[in-house]
Amino acid sequence: MTVRQTILRCVPRGTGSPRSDVQSRVRFLSKLAAIAGGLLLAACGADDPAVTTDEPTPPAGGDQDSGDSDAVVLSITDVGGFAPSERTFTSLPRLLVTGDGRVIQEGPVIAIYPGPLLPNVLQRSISDAGIQRLIDLADEHGLLGNVVYTRPDGIADASETIVTITMNGETFEHRAYALGLGGGLDGEETDAPRARLFDFVVAATALASDPAADEIGPEEPYRTDSYLIRAVEAEVTEPTGDAPIDIEPTLVEWPADAPVRLAAAAECAEVPTSRFAQLFEDANQLTRFVDDGVAYTLAVTPRVPGRFCSP
Repeated sequence: MTVRQTILRCVPRGTGSPRSDVQSRVRFLSKLAAIAGGLLLAACGADDPAVTTDEPTPPAGGDQDSGDSDAVVLSITDVGGFAPSERTFTSLPRLLVTGDGRVIQEGPVIAIYPGPLLPNVLQRSISDAGIQRLIDLADEHGLLGNVVYTRPDGIADASETIVTITMNGETFEHRAYALGLGGGLDGEETDAPRARLFDFVVAATALASDPAADEIGPEEPYRTDSYLIRAVEAEVTEPTGDAPIDIEPTLVEWPADAPVRLAAAAECAEVPTSRFAQLFEDANQLTRFVDDGVAYTLAVTPRVPGRFCSP
């Protein structure tokens, strides 16, 4: 069970309530919930990262594992579609805004082969005013409530866009298939609810990515305390001509004292950054990890707030 906390208090327009008083109440409730969560974990003896064998859940607002640093205020995620399973596993939200004031996004990918094993994940700070602007933007687009979205006909293998917003202890989730591929001549959305959702996604992403925005800080590497991994037994394949054929995979021994055996990580497992950061940073997409005499291909992604292996 996780501790459900109030992420952000929004002062209703026209009330004149001081924002500073609201923030004080939020900080008090957050600390109280964090203490309760810590006592609960201590009672259960949860000292080590959990190892599970299910798909990781996408970031979702409202449920936190470790206080405000793991709380999600806004998440814009694309799921499904025609993509290999390893890409689906390592894909990150288009935009992730946390309760402790961070914007987390995937950065540019270096154009080399083989590419690095780890994705390039960046974070920037966002002020309370910046978070409030995003919440106001969601309100303006009618997203602080339940909305029904139509599904366009004749579009196959598209992804589903999931927008999750948490405020005042409530979570609003919006799901739209093939968003941005509407029935207009240029693919624009002609259905009003879908158009509002699409416009919000564009505006929110632009705001959070704007280097000139006063509410947003400079980019820096994202740091996490754990990685999520998926291990698949490596196969010997013939060259297809799609990649250089003179580059052989590199075999690396999986640590004998690792808390996770790769045979048990077929779906999802969590390992600590402190023990695996250097190993993964030195690896690339052609690195094969050998555990108990078997070579595995790993999909690895830093754990971001709100995402974890399902129990």
